[in-house]
Amino acid sequence: MIICLEEEVLPFIPSASEHMLKDCEAKDLQEFIPLINQITAKFKIQVSPFLQQMFMPLLHAIFEVLLRPAEENDQSAALEKQMLRRSYFAFLQTVTGSGMSEVIANQGAENVERVLVTVIQGAVEYPDPIAQKTCFIILSKLVELWGGKDGPVGFADFVYKHIVPACFLAPLKQTFDLADAQTVLALSECAVTLKTIHLKRGPECVQYLQQEYLPSLQVAPEIIQEFCQALQQPDAKVFKNYLKVFFQRARP
Repeated sequence: MIICLEEEVLPFIPSASEHMLKDCEAKDLQEFIPLINQITAKFKIQVSPFLQQMFMPLLHAIFEVLLRPAEENDQSAALEKQMLRRSYFAFLQTVTGSGMSEVIANQGAENVERVLVTVIQGAVEYPDPIAQKTCFIILSKLVELWGGKDGPVGFADFVYKHIVPACFLAPLKQTFDLADAQTVLALSECAVTLKTIHLKRGPECVQYLQQEYLPSLQVAPEIIQEFCQALQQPDAKVFKNYLKVFFQRARP
């Protein structure tokens, strides 16, 4: 209908969405999110008021399903949650990638932080390289949009307290398999995130890595020097290749 009727379908979306979000299961949300992604990518600013309005109700519905207790060995419930998590991150990627980051920014500081924390968790805590890759894409986009001197209050702190650590903690996990193709793609987006932080924050970022963060991980001074030199290389590919070697050496 969106393809055939285009804008004519828009007036019906809010009430349809309201019904779809009532008493929904993981599968319902997985079918609903691609519809919202399609509308967001196609109509962008036209649907901004609708997106602002339904953003938190949609997230509450997703979180409610994800937090439902399930049997420990229930494989199908675990898979459903994994797929829903991927759909959720794909939704955030669509919003940030369609020039609609203000939809997130306008949800109030507490909600914005909650959303950002879920993206950090997705990047680090769940051993799902497809979701991890999406999370790093979202993080690098938000750093690109909000990471400069005129970004939202407190975002620069969030970059150093959460985003920078996520770029190291995720690849250091034993579940992060550097021999797996999807994981290598996730690492590649992790490299893009670090490069974007350096691009937006400049020497301050290098100083933080050199003097605070990398020493806290017990990284040897000469490796810290090497890492910071690779990060400052203009060719992003050089840093991507270096990062893989860095984590291969860092892990037992």
